[in-house]
Amino acid sequence: MKLATTVNRVHVEIDLPGVTERAFAGVGRALERLLADQEIKNRDAITEAFLSILRECPEANPSDLWHHVVYRLYCEILPRHRHQDPKQSWVRASGEALEQIVEAIYAPVLRSHGIDIKALISRDQKRTVLGAMGLGAEVGDSKLDVGLYVNAKGKEKIIGGVHVKASLAERVSDDVPASRAMMRKGLLSPLWTLDVKSFPPPHGDLVNRGELGSPEAPSEKRKYIEEHGDFDNCYSANTRSLPSAARTRSGKRIYTLELARQPDRFATDVITFADRRKGSEIR
Repeated sequence: MKLATTVNRVHVEIDLPGVTERAFAGVGRALERLLADQEIKNRDAITEAFLSILRECPEANPSDLWHHVVYRLYCEILPRHRHQDPKQSWVRASGEALEQIVEAIYAPVLRSHGIDIKALISRDQKRTVLGAMGLGAEVGDSKLDVGLYVNAKGKEKIIGGVHVKASLAERVSDDVPASRAMMRKGLLSPLWTLDVKSFPPPHGDLVNRGELGSPEAPSEKRKYIEEHGDFDNCYSANTRSLPSAARTRSGKRIYTLELARQPDRFATDVITFADRRKGSEIR
């Protein structure tokens, strides 16, 4: 479908391949219902809406579903039901929603391999997990979004955590010290992102191209991965993100995901890491 919108007094039609008029209307109705229920948290409404349209439109770019469908409808619908500024509300609620979405997408496939993935919503949850990693005194207690665990001898054991970002403009550099500390301890520390970025008219066309640049013309965000190795790879759910070449300076790479097809590269890499950890402990 093509989404018509007006930005800065300029009429724009945004092409959304894989999105149907029916699915777009359906997620609008879902958000209307969810936000009308005052018992439902904003983050939970966003989570349910995104997962719903991801199932309905498996061929669509997940980053576009977030950026051009759920976000735009949320900002339009929220003021009808809640006395909140929609853009400020989105900033507060969407980060936690995305952490919940990552858990919901990957929990079924990882659980079948004895791995648990859990969104760390509260500051206390983050603090507890970082403490279990032995990093409580070394890094801030808000620098981890999702925990990864295996069952070892009847006990849940932390094997790493995921840094989750809708946009790489969300100060990825703030997560680097925690990520490097995790990797030094042999813990898995990937970056998972929707790599959302578009530019409005008059200078842009609202196409959601992301911020990673290309292997030939890398952005500073790409260099965090390919040159500096600040994370255990970067997994982008923006299908326009350009993946890394087979070899990089750091050995870490950027991969592009198709969320509707599981297990994707993120899931298989987590499974491989967990199997390797379990094997080394048995030996």
